[in-house]
Amino acid sequence: MRRSIIYWALPVVAVLAASGCDNGLTGVNDNPNGPTHVDASFLFPNAVTGAVGTVLGFSLDEDLTALWAQQYAENQYNTEDQYDLSDARVSSLWSSFYSGPLEDFHQILEQADSDSQPNIAAPAQIMQSWTFSIATDLWGDIGYTDALHGMDAGGTMTPTYDAQQAVYDSLLADLSAAVARIDANAPTLGAADVIYHGDMTQWAKFANSLRMRLAMRLSNADPAKAQSEFAAAYAAGGFTSNADNAELDYPGDGVWDNPIYDYQKSRADHAISATMVDTLTSMADPRLAIFANPIPVDTDGSDGWTYRGQPNGSNYQTPLDSLSTIGSALTRATSPSVMMSYAEVLFLEAEAAERGWITGVTAAQLYSDAITASMQQYGIDQTAIDAYLAQPSVAYAGGSDGLRQIALQKWIALFGNGPEAYAEWRRTGYPNLTPGPDALNDGLIPVRLPYPSIEQQLNSANLDAAISRQGGASLNDP
Repeated sequence: MRRSIIYWALPVVAVLAASGCDNGLTGVNDNPNGPTHVDASFLFPNAVTGAVGTVLGFSLDEDLTALWAQQYAENQYNTEDQYDLSDARVSSLWSSFYSGPLEDFHQILEQADSDSQPNIAAPAQIMQSWTFSIATDLWGDIGYTDALHGMDAGGTMTPTYDAQQAVYDSLLADLSAAVARIDANAPTLGAADVIYHGDMTQWAKFANSLRMRLAMRLSNADPAKAQSEFAAAYAAGGFTSNADNAELDYPGDGVWDNPIYDYQKSRADHAISATMVDTLTSMADPRLAIFANPIPVDTDGSDGWTYRGQPNGSNYQTPLDSLSTIGSALTRATSPSVMMSYAEVLFLEAEAAERGWITGVTAAQLYSDAITASMQQYGIDQTAIDAYLAQPSVAYAGGSDGLRQIALQKWIALFGNGPEAYAEWRRTGYPNLTPGPDALNDGLIPVRLPYPSIEQQLNSANLDAAISRQGGASLNDP
């Protein structure tokens, strides 16, 4: 597991216009644009779109983690693809976690607990856990226990950083507690729930599935805890079909559009990685036609069409019209942002079965089901799926070879979710990624993000303590 730090930022509460007034003068000192209470029906969709837009939008996904996981590549302005990350980028990402969605989820939780609304608290707690889990995977030790309380009585503006192990322990406990909160007879967020529309059974499945993801992340760091947590989450019940996928859908109305689509309206400088194209081509994977747009073999396409990826980390800038860009299935205005899929859950279960953590189903069957679910997610027909699974290079081998197959196939299935693909590559080491020829950072793919310089200015003592605990400030330090 890779370790580092995150910065705590001042809380920001969504501002809504207040209505109504008093005929006297009792409210003259009240700010109508700064209400002390904002209803969860406003806060929750704002927090979800903020969190998902940060994690699965351009800045973190397309232009950073998907590059480092070699799913996408830059064909120009390729500093990030060469591991040259600006402080401005890091600062923006850092504040995008803490000064928006995490604070909103915190406010919802406090209000829901105060008002005894368990089915409002549970989704907020699950989404907060998902957001925190991405942050700790990126930076390591983060502000967690003391964070988000700066405006509370007894709160601090200079929080300490929880060790990543403690953060993971808390996240796993919080997810379990969130499921326990759910009350079949209590009111829900209803239409304000932009993920599952008030279906609490689905929220429980997501929490259990996310708990499996986090438990598996501990497979090398704390195998015993990983096994016990995974087994408990598996028994509680995760996703059982693609209908359960945790995703944010967009109407594509010009106001609420997929964030990658929004970016590509004004800029087009990303292609599919040559690593991904070569991998899919070598196994005749039908997902290549989904993940990438074809280009003509010759000028007019009379000799047919092909797929060509851009090598990562190269100074050579290939004209974009001679590269396969990211497929339209992932870049339309209405393309969903998928936080977690059924296919990922099946891959997690396949690995758990191979490790002997769960029984009653074989790793081979779960591996096959996972690939099938990934392809069905994109509408690939069963005949093509069966042909793919029958190939010797794809058929499950079992043992350590099987674990490598699971890791590779999961990396493929996570296309479009760069943060998770990057996290899993760091855990498993698969696929075997080669840094680009013009890579910086001592020619190594970074294993974590740096922290913004403002952290040294505002919270240096806690930052220095966390750096020391993690072994150093290098992007290559675990």
